[in-house]
Amino acid sequence: MTKFVQMLLAAGLLAAALPALAQNFQEGRHFHAIGSPTSAPTDRVEVIEAFAYPCPACRVFLPIIARWSENLPEHVELTHMPVPLQPGWEVFARVYHTAAVLGLGHDAHEAMFRALHDERRQFRTIEDIAAVYTDFGVSVEEFVSTSQSFAVDNRMRRSRNEIMRFGVRGTPSMIVQGKWRLSPTDFSSYEELLAAVDYLVERETALLDLSVNGSEAAE
Repeated sequence: MTKFVQMLLAAGLLAAALPALAQNFQEGRHFHAIGSPTSAPTDRVEVIEAFAYPCPACRVFLPIIARWSENLPEHVELTHMPVPLQPGWEVFARVYHTAAVLGLGHDAHEAMFRALHDERRQFRTIEDIAAVYTDFGVSVEEFVSTSQSFAVDNRMRRSRNEIMRFGVRGTPSMIVQGKWRLSPTDFSSYEELLAAVDYLVERETALLDLSVNGSEAAE
């Protein structure tokens, strides 16, 4: 048997296995339809991580979703949505939106998690929290001032509406294309959760007739 034939056989076996794998992810068990889906974009697939900085599970999930996001196709967009589910968590949602308005990236996002969970820093005021971001060239005064801006208030209002519409009740959770909600409680591991996200992304990609190859051909 030639190597080429072996490759064809292997590809056939893989193709046959994919539908069986997909059947393991079921609506109502592993992913749940959102009652009032948002108007999704037609040029990309949106994936949202609903998280909270004080959430220990979100800290564990952080490096896992970071590795996963490194291999996303260009037409898949990952964003983060802070969820203030517990008393005292709203200030951390405001902090995330403030950092976003200031143009701070993933390194600042990780730094906030490390400050809370690894360094176990105690934050009593937003000024205390703002000190974390001085390592990224933002003064405490600038950070606090931006946190009180219209742009951040607007993001907070929009986020609250999305949390209600998506039906997020725990963190971390995943939202795919504004249609589907996934929770780790429905899976045996975070890796399995993200495999289900991949499955839904592939479905939504097919509906939009998007593909990496198609995008490259268009270029």
